[in-house]
Amino acid sequence: MKSSLITLFFLIVSQAAIAQTLHYEVIKGSKKLGDMDVKRVKTENGVNYQIDSEVTFRILFSFSVNYESTSEYKHGKLINEYTHNKLNGNTQKKSTIWFDGEKYTLDLNGSRTTIENPISYSVAAIYYEEPKDGQKVFSPQFGHFLTFKKVDDHVYEMESPDGTNVYTYTNGICSEVKVYRDFAKFSFVMTPESLQAVKRNQIVGGASVVD
Repeated sequence: MKSSLITLFFLIVSQAAIAQTLHYEVIKGSKKLGDMDVKRVKTENGVNYQIDSEVTFRILFSFSVNYESTSEYKHGKLINEYTHNKLNGNTQKKSTIWFDGEKYTLDLNGSRTTIENPISYSVAAIYYEEPKDGQKVFSPQFGHFLTFKKVDDHVYEMESPDGTNVYTYTNGICSEVKVYRDFAKFSFVMTPESLQAVKRNQIVGGASVVD
């Protein structure tokens, strides 16, 4: 009995060591609009990501945006990813992409397409892995690849059909995202607690796979 409890304890400690979460606050000017958590769990031969965010805007009237994403990588390749974007509780965009061993199938708002190109870097991995200039990232929400452009040391710009995002990295981890949209400009800013963990290398950035 004692041996079993000791084994369980070390399993829990081990699991906690490989599951890490980054916390962000959504800021517009000096006002907090919401929160976002990005979780990474390393597995035996890959890594899983989970993103959850909630943002509330007031432009003439108040509206709430909820975003969730889950993804799984194995041996450096995206196996599946799910995203769901809701506005005031109603679905705006919903996507699922999965790999069948030969190709990807993307279901975007009920419309299916096939993607032949390999995917090793998608939106979920952005927060834990600093890109390179010109690097492609797959966006399930738009159904195609987007491109990073380096604009300064550890700062990258990415254009999408919705607008422009500017990503800043600290020790290989995304510490801030500036979001430019027609209706607003706001930022996802890492909380001081998460930033300290990154600076102390308690949370380390890197490739989306465990070799």
